[in-house]
Amino acid sequence: MKWELDSIYTDASFDKDLQKAKALLKNHSDLKTDILQTQEAAKILKELESFTSCLIAQNPADQSAQAKSGEVTELDALYQSSLFTLGNRLGELDENAFKAILKQLSDIAFYLSELREVTKIKGAPHQEEIINALSADGYHSLWALYQTFTGKIKINGLSVGQAHNLMGVGDRKVRLKAFKDWTESWQNQADFLAQLLNALAGFRLKVYGTRNWDNILMEPLFLNRMEPATFKAMWQAIEEAKPAFVRYLKHKAKKLGLEKLSWVDVEAPLAPVENISYENGRKIILEQFEKFHPRMAQFAKMAFDKHWIEAEDRPGKAAGGFCVGFPKSEQSRIFMTYKGSPTNVATLAHELGHAYHNLCIEHLPFFHQQIQMNVAETASTFAEMIVIDQTIAAAKTDKERDQLLDDKLQRSIAYFMNLHARLIFEQAFYAERKKGYVSAERLCELMLAAQKEAYCDALADWDPYFWASKLHFYFTSFPFYNFPYTFGYLMSNGLYAMAKKDPKFGEKFDAFLGDTAQMTVEELGKKHLKVDLTKPDFWQNSLSILVKDVEAFVR
Repeated sequence: MKWELDSIYTDASFDKDLQKAKALLKNHSDLKTDILQTQEAAKILKELESFTSCLIAQNPADQSAQAKSGEVTELDALYQSSLFTLGNRLGELDENAFKAILKQLSDIAFYLSELREVTKIKGAPHQEEIINALSADGYHSLWALYQTFTGKIKINGLSVGQAHNLMGVGDRKVRLKAFKDWTESWQNQADFLAQLLNALAGFRLKVYGTRNWDNILMEPLFLNRMEPATFKAMWQAIEEAKPAFVRYLKHKAKKLGLEKLSWVDVEAPLAPVENISYENGRKIILEQFEKFHPRMAQFAKMAFDKHWIEAEDRPGKAAGGFCVGFPKSEQSRIFMTYKGSPTNVATLAHELGHAYHNLCIEHLPFFHQQIQMNVAETASTFAEMIVIDQTIAAAKTDKERDQLLDDKLQRSIAYFMNLHARLIFEQAFYAERKKGYVSAERLCELMLAAQKEAYCDALADWDPYFWASKLHFYFTSFPFYNFPYTFGYLMSNGLYAMAKKDPKFGEKFDAFLGDTAQMTVEELGKKHLKVDLTKPDFWQNSLSILVKDVEAFVR
């Protein structure tokens, strides 16, 4: 249950790649050569970033890993500056000269067009150079600081990840006690974390101001290659479907003998569930992947056999789960804490979906491996759905089916309500941050209001310190780390509906994943699903499948 990292880097090879990437970024030649060298440097940078993120996750107190991360952050600043310079050079070309470059580098034409476009909406070159230079030891260091600080937090002697797992156990008394301890612990750290969050948001807003960006969602939508109309259509469809999911929450409360669910009851099992060993979790995933797409099952087996997964339940690890790709090595690594719940099995399948996505794009030039978060979450939630749906279909009793269906619907609540609360909170927080410092007390008020709105006030209590404990709010490489999850979930649901009707869908799925970094999401929808994502129809159809799950659960 521990991963293997030694084959990726030794200290010597890490330093060698660091220096090589720097050299590639310092070379100034003709435009074509500089583009190719920057692409090669980007590939090395991703390898280095993935490695340091693994080192820090397995032991946030590792000072050597933190030092390496600092070096990589400085390299990233150099890379961003180089990329911006390339974008300016592309922007200065007339149309004929630009078309000539695209013809020479046709295998990365989409990325170069996008790079040219983003340069136009950013600030003046000298401003962007200063921003990049200050980001390494300023802006991005705040994320590293959050990781180090929260990695040292102990909640009744448990790490953050271990304490969080306790809030999902079957015994309600244990859940409520764990939640009380959890809340008190974050409350004790709230003032410091409020300063951190304010500093991060303040920096981001200052940058947006220099670029004359008034809309706080402009950057995340652009990064997700997503039109505002698609964003609006998706949330409109979700809002219309929410009454069905409120019915689910009410019915679950009834099953648990409660008037209303508490915050920690939402993801609680209906009854004590049998512990699923790691070996059995592996078996379930491989069996269900095999039914969908043998290539996916073969890949997952290799990931298990080659020890690409860090799943051990031990103190001192970081919270959460993730998958990172190593494009140079053509490998991936998965991080999580496995305790044997059905949710842990689903999380493992989810992260293997990310790793499989990496496999489907590893043959492409690195600039066309730049998948954004929303489509990245499509592959992972699709893999999760394969395991969950097939397990439900194979249930031997109504009771077992009921429990599994509840486990599936918990995910819908997470994507449609929990993620929505995060989005509402961040929009409200940034609006207030423009006016000045937002206190810890006020952050709690904003979070409570966001949760009540997103959950349609369907719960008995809330998590006011969610803004402090949820690491996504502190992630500096990607603003608004919330709605892309919801996009990926609904997109994968639409893809899964197609897969159930087509026994040869596996190859089409691979083709879809292969295109995810070389077109907009609207273009992906038209090409692979034959739908217009800017209209609510696709989203409504995808949601209707999940509403049927609610109806089955209530029955």
